[in-house]
Amino acid sequence: MQSDGISYIEIAQNGCVSFVNGYWSPLYPFLLRLTFSIFHPSLFWEATSVHLANFAIYLVNLACFEVFLKELISTRNSWAEMQSGQSFVSAQTVWTWGYVLFLWATHYWVTTAWVTPDLCVAGIVYLIMATMLRIHRGAGGWLTFASLGALLGLGYLAKAPMFVLAFVFFACAAFLVPSPKKAAPLLTMALVFFSLFATPLIFSLSKAKERLTFGDSGKINYAEFVNGAPKYVHWHGEPPGTGIPVHPQRQLAANPPMYEFAVPVPGSYPPWYDPAYWYEGIQPHFAVKGQLLAIYRTASSYLRIVSVTGTLYAVFLTLLALSKRSQFKFAGLRGERICWPVRIPALAALTMYTFVHVEPRFVGGFLLTALMCTLARVRVSPSTGGTGRTSLPAFASIIVLAPALAIAWSAVRDSSRIIASGSFEQWEVARGLRDAGVSAGSTVGYIGTGLDAYWAHLAQVRIVAEIPESGLASFVQASREQKGQVLGKFRELGVNAVLTKYPDVASSMEGWTRIPGSRYFLWAPPASAPRLRETRTIQ
Repeated sequence: MQSDGISYIEIAQNGCVSFVNGYWSPLYPFLLRLTFSIFHPSLFWEATSVHLANFAIYLVNLACFEVFLKELISTRNSWAEMQSGQSFVSAQTVWTWGYVLFLWATHYWVTTAWVTPDLCVAGIVYLIMATMLRIHRGAGGWLTFASLGALLGLGYLAKAPMFVLAFVFFACAAFLVPSPKKAAPLLTMALVFFSLFATPLIFSLSKAKERLTFGDSGKINYAEFVNGAPKYVHWHGEPPGTGIPVHPQRQLAANPPMYEFAVPVPGSYPPWYDPAYWYEGIQPHFAVKGQLLAIYRTASSYLRIVSVTGTLYAVFLTLLALSKRSQFKFAGLRGERICWPVRIPALAALTMYTFVHVEPRFVGGFLLTALMCTLARVRVSPSTGGTGRTSLPAFASIIVLAPALAIAWSAVRDSSRIIASGSFEQWEVARGLRDAGVSAGSTVGYIGTGLDAYWAHLAQVRIVAEIPESGLASFVQASREQKGQVLGKFRELGVNAVLTKYPDVASSMEGWTRIPGSRYFLWAPPASAPRLRETRTIQ
């Protein structure tokens, strides 16, 4: 369970009103809420039900990818007559490559392990790309353009960056229609259906923020990764030029830094439940040095994304080697027209993230569709000596073998982890809190940054104050009296306990007790200092 997932779960549980959030998009929490309404999981089984929902989304993704492959092969075949004397590799070969690479990409790029909407976005991207290819081969009518608009609107509901990319898709779709006179009404139809999905959320967000907005995640991330604002939590107007916070968290101490955020935002960790509230007032701005550093970081990230397991190196080195042989070619200049409706939007997405921040899960769907377009363009010349007949299976097997070996290795590793006995540490911390007398609905403090504090959600408690990770060193080095004053501030807030997972913090003063079965330590105010009981094995 990651920090994003905790927020999505709590938004899902708090009902439809909470879906209007300036940072988190509503589609994924809606799906989680639907899952919870079907299975009614206990807190212990909550994470399992969430990953079950992710697996269901994964299966839908597979179906969406199959639709894309079908349209890709149909589009390729419609251009086949332009390639005189040569034929494309068989549809069966492309299907085989597609399925294996889908399994690989959804294991290393857009994985079910992440409790985020990125898997939803990938599936929607597959359908959008299939729709673009359908329009490209002349099969796009009113229904196709309506579907394009609806899918782009659904993509925006899944993740805010899709709002920007939607207009790239609309521009490409307009160029795909040969007659401008015919393109105008079709594009209008697409925009109408896009608006039906997007307008309610834009209106709700704009009303809540009292300004026109389609979401604040983009400008917050730009300020963080380009302008140097504190990442994720605890922005107080630094560095100069990033704006003045409208709702700053209350700073109770400067050395070590201590923040309180009990009201008005709900959630087990309020700073991450609605980051847009705490970052209201932030002003991103262009800065040459910051922008160049961001581009350098994202370029490094793209290199890591492409390099994972070395699979793509094996694929492209094989393509390079075989492109020098007479019987293997890529579709020529005219054949480039096969894939440009996929490549241009994919390039736009990659470029957009290049200027801010990128992770594999953000771009996995775009990269996979672009990769399949490249492979689908491989052609084979007739061979008189049988060379083509023997080389093609070898070529095809490398495209299959490289990702298959990576998947197999990871499957063995994951299976060994499943077989190995282990405890659910976050649940152990939640049980430890209950055993210590900290009941549901209580407030707690934390020494560390509470982004990954799933235990707080499981224990049904709220972290209302913390000393972030940036202040750990100053806390450890503080005198005994200073530490007592800091813990006294926690006591004044009425918290029932203070937790940390850092041994240096716990060993720097007395009064800390390790929660059995975990790395965490607990300190309770002296007036109500509870005694921890040994945690039983989870049944």
